[in-house]
Amino acid sequence: MKILLVNGPNLNMLGKRDPKQYGSFTLADVESLFTARAAELGFEAECFQSNHEGEIVQKLHEARETAAGIVINAGAFTHYSYAIRDAIDVTGLPVMEVHISNIHERESFRHTSVIRAVCVGQIAGFGINSYIMGLDQLVNDFILKKTTEAKPDVSSEQQDSLQQCRRDINEIDSQLIDLFVKRLRVSERVARAKGESGGAIYDAARENVVISNARGKVSTQDGDAVESFMRTIMRVSRERQYDMLSSQRQNQNATAILPSVADGSLENVKCVAYGGKVGSYSEKAARTFFPEAELKPAWSFADACKALTEREVDAVVLPLANTTGGPVDTVYQLLQQKLFIARFADIPVEHCIAGLPGASLSEIKVVVSHPQALSQCSNKIQASGWNQVNVENTAYAPKYILEKGDATVAAICSRSAAEEAGLVILESNACNTTCNQTRFIVVTRELIVTPDASRLSIIMQLPHKQGALSSTLDVFTDMRLNLAGICSQPVPDKPWEYAFFVDIDAKALDSAAIAALCQLSYELPRLQIMGWYGAANHLA
Repeated sequence: MKILLVNGPNLNMLGKRDPKQYGSFTLADVESLFTARAAELGFEAECFQSNHEGEIVQKLHEARETAAGIVINAGAFTHYSYAIRDAIDVTGLPVMEVHISNIHERESFRHTSVIRAVCVGQIAGFGINSYIMGLDQLVNDFILKKTTEAKPDVSSEQQDSLQQCRRDINEIDSQLIDLFVKRLRVSERVARAKGESGGAIYDAARENVVISNARGKVSTQDGDAVESFMRTIMRVSRERQYDMLSSQRQNQNATAILPSVADGSLENVKCVAYGGKVGSYSEKAARTFFPEAELKPAWSFADACKALTEREVDAVVLPLANTTGGPVDTVYQLLQQKLFIARFADIPVEHCIAGLPGASLSEIKVVVSHPQALSQCSNKIQASGWNQVNVENTAYAPKYILEKGDATVAAICSRSAAEEAGLVILESNACNTTCNQTRFIVVTRELIVTPDASRLSIIMQLPHKQGALSSTLDVFTDMRLNLAGICSQPVPDKPWEYAFFVDIDAKALDSAAIAALCQLSYELPRLQIMGWYGAANHLA
């Protein structure tokens, strides 16, 4: 019997993160202690950690077949990831939520746990022991107790009965498989008929009738299980139909913009815009992506994208997300303007604290920077009790300091931006972690699929119905596609509507990925390809 331990974003930095909140132990210490205690309880431990929401969702889906229970520390996802909440709910397993620190005595945003309602309990504030306490309670109160109640005494006679049940199940499974294959053959006939008539593959009204009829044939107790069973059968049947008609209907869905051959190139990019000024991290990324191109600074990321859409430049370099600060919301909103990602690279970011000549770190009362940089240095800022001022770009912070002329005000920016402005470096690296990285992307007007493309990014909006996200993600699972990331962002000008940005590991023009996109573009209110691109691995 296996217990899955899931650790979310930034927990791989235990031992380097704020020791006041997270102690001095490492993730390896947690996993070693957890594995040892699980063995004492008679269980095998599987330990998993990821900084990516989609990978955690995928792991939880897999646990349905492999685990008896789950202990999860979802990190920051605890407070806003409804995707992980839905995935926990889908497992049908007992899941114990744990936290190293007492989230109820920290910042107000940490007080809310969106996953609590689908977990059997929550343990927080006991350091590394939170994991062990959570494991003990999960096993004793929700796994072993349930097993004991279900099987108080398995006699030899009962064991013989159990074996007979298993033989009966095997026989029924064999019949089910035969019937399902027959159903697939009929579905293929339906696909051929729809191919000739041009009819829609997904017919929600028809499927609702099928579900209603199925529920009417069983007791109320079995209704939900039968509905889930039928929805799975119909989803797989639709996938077969889409696969049969994909070439015929490619020009009628989101995949129509895909080229027939992945031979795209960025060789013709001669002029590149970026948000900020010389010395900004975006300027450094742009110069590293395109060392020979003309670079044009823009006041903001939005202005840089405007220069692209108005054909003043050939490409834009933007920061998409940070390992500490998370997604750059402004950039995700800009990408909804039908711009395309053509390249990405993860670039190290080291923020320094810079002040006026003669200033000292002990005198600083206020720090100035972009909200992302302030977030990435939050441990230092909170420990020092500094106030914060936001500016449009980290590279603008030094100018603010010079204009302010106050030795108690410091900038958080790159070393090059500080030195260019004539500021002095008060502290070299103020980041929360020693491996702070920002993912930068190259954005173009047209879709460019390069031969080395390895990541497919899409935007999708879901219908407003129960289980919509889970059933959509099941399509990727059926196609054996791995999700590299998923996050939600508000839809501009549509209050309380959200778009999901999904990253998929897939080689250029992978047939399974195209089939999934074809299907979902018909079944979702909106699906848009953001890019099919590769990593610039040579970047430092």
